[in-house]
Amino acid sequence: MEQKYVNPKVSRISQDTLIVGIDVAKRNHWVRMTDYRGIDLISPFKINNTIDGIKMLEEKIRIIKQKEGLNNVILGMEPSGHYWKV
Repeated sequence: MEQKYVNPKVSRISQDTLIVGIDVAKRNHWVRMTDYRGIDLISPFKINNTIDGIKMLEEKIRIIKQKEGLNNVILGMEPSGHYWKV
């Protein structure tokens, strides 16, 4: 049987990983949190591009990790425009 290539980034995802995808924009970002299977753990939500918005995101990550018994977090965002460089 032929062995398939597995992207090293994907191999970091395990059953105890929270995946946080962020669609970045100038004023507001959309956030989606899923488990390793891609199942939403919370409805997608919007955060402001402010310190308070980031603090809210940190708090939601902490709450979901605790509720779901997850130990790892992977944050991902599409490198669109220049926003992802910050």
